Amino acid sequence: MTSLFLNGVFGVGLFLLLLAGGVTLHLLNMERTYRRVAATSKVKVDYNVETKANGGNVPRDKLKEEVMKEMFIRQGSNFNAAAVTAWMLLFAAFAYFYFLTPEIFPRHNYFQLSDLASDTFGFAAFGLLILLFGLVTAALIPRKVYAYYEISKSMKIAIMFAVPLLAVSIFLSLQQGTIYPEVDLGSRTFAFLALFASEAALLWPVYADALGGMR
Repeated sequence: MTSLFLNGVFGVGLFLLLLAGGVTLHLLNMERTYRRVAATSKVKVDYNVETKANGGNVPRDKLKEEVMKEMFIRQGSNFNAAAVTAWMLLFAAFAYFYFLTPEIFPRHNYFQLSDLASDTFGFAAFGLLILLFGLVTAALIPRKVYAYYEISKSMKIAIMFAVPLLAVSIFLSLQQGTIYPEVDLGSRTFAFLALFASEAALLWPVYADALGGMR
């Protein structure tokens, strides 16, 4: 089982597959909701013409914009801050787990960056670069994704709990970096499980809505 956790192709593939699935399902969820509203609307949707006043045809883009406004849900500033933090840490935990040491990808890892690896604060600089890279995506998710879902209290707790869980995953990966080439299989296994459990929690509102729409 541990060898499966340390299989780079499997892990990276699974991580990207879950992300790609989340993006695809989110787009499908939005399209499904739009079509339901359009089907029950008294206004005729016209895919070709501009908006006509007073009950005339309404172009698809215009109606979709109105539907998105109606769907928008304020999740709360505390939750949004936790979600942004969790997504940033997710990318950092992923990078630390798979690319910090040559253990998983011998030719593609932090130690290949000799100038950075030899620096006293190299580990921290590596993480900071990943956090800054992930910030652009993470900052958009609460407003562009979560704001269009009814997220239950338990889902919010799971997403917020991903923050300390990912912090533990990062810490364990950093610990592995300090003892390399030795390998602590127990900490590596827990770091893997923490990483993917957090990713599942962060994506669950999208997957849950998609599963609900299939019923």
